[in-house]
Amino acid sequence: MTKSTLDRPDGILFLGGITALTAISIDIVLPATAVIARDFGVDEALGALLVGAYFLAFAVGQLFWGLFSDAFGRRRALILALSGFTLVTFACAVAPNFETLIALRALQGLMGGTPVIARAMVRDELSGNDAARLLAVLMAIVTIATLIAPVLGSGLLVLFEWRAIFWALGILSTIFLAYALFALKETSGTRRPERFSFGFVATASRSLFALRAFRVPMLMGSLAFAGYSSMLSVGAVLTETVYDVSPQAFGSLFALAALANTVGALVIRGLLGRFPVARVNAMAIALMAVATLFAGLVTTLTPGLPLFWAAVCLYVTGFGMILPTSVALAMEPAGEYPGFAASLMGAMQMGLGAGGAALATVLFDGTHTAIPMTMAIFGTLTCLTFLVGRKAMQS
Repeated sequence: MTKSTLDRPDGILFLGGITALTAISIDIVLPATAVIARDFGVDEALGALLVGAYFLAFAVGQLFWGLFSDAFGRRRALILALSGFTLVTFACAVAPNFETLIALRALQGLMGGTPVIARAMVRDELSGNDAARLLAVLMAIVTIATLIAPVLGSGLLVLFEWRAIFWALGILSTIFLAYALFALKETSGTRRPERFSFGFVATASRSLFALRAFRVPMLMGSLAFAGYSSMLSVGAVLTETVYDVSPQAFGSLFALAALANTVGALVIRGLLGRFPVARVNAMAIALMAVATLFAGLVTTLTPGLPLFWAAVCLYVTGFGMILPTSVALAMEPAGEYPGFAASLMGAMQMGLGAGGAALATVLFDGTHTAIPMTMAIFGTLTCLTFLVGRKAMQS
């Protein structure tokens, strides 16, 4: 993939698609979490493990894929990751029991290296506001995909059964694999196989974590994602239990939140044409502060579905604005190892995402409070991180 490919619709669509693959892998399953649990005869709340297992494994896997792509090239890394992901996804479709499916979802997460490789590819070619604007475009593609994914998942549940969801996901990853094999060219420069070692990991980690300009935006994006993940983990079960929203109808409800995320990403792209990325990030934090207060207020009330989901959507809008700007800011000081920097950032994001999903699962008590409470907690931490590290953001 050369620099000119970034201006081609197929190149942008592919980059957005592989960035969205993890989000699609989660969102398309969301309407079926309770259905799958019931089908295997386990408690419905355990369906959240289908999200949590993916998050945890994805966090670990990203460390490998970012490092591997720095050492041996982005294209080779993408082909290996997509090949493994495709095979495991088809295996999920024929899982004989719940325990096997959870193990396969974890393995699927380990093979889900495409988003971190895509971010490194952007950093290979662009920096600063240009990188942030492209990341905002990719985020818009991601959120458009997440508009479709839960609706598709719901539709497959109506027409077939939950296994069809994994067959469809496997077909999608096969298409991406074909593009990588036949249309993708390399973006990274000189390959550095000597970096594929524990010594390099230790050295690079120390160098990156020593930089506040890397630590602060990485942590902001990850904490914001942790609040978002509460909706991913218990959203379908909570809305069905509290508001009588069927698994089939949840896809449409989730699409509203995905639309809010898309709005946030598109607003960011417009603002980046006028203001520096650090200033736009500050604007996103201001919206997150409002969303955090709203989520906290909703926790104390007994809201109807419209008010409850409005609080969710406002938080998701803030998240959609924070993520591309925080990624761009964190990648800027990455220096000569953008792949590893992207993998560290992705691992932190998914690790805290798993924590947010687990917290929402623990807090779920049959009422509406688990999601807004988790969002209020992590939204507060996101804003505090910005306030503590704002000098680094301005440097």
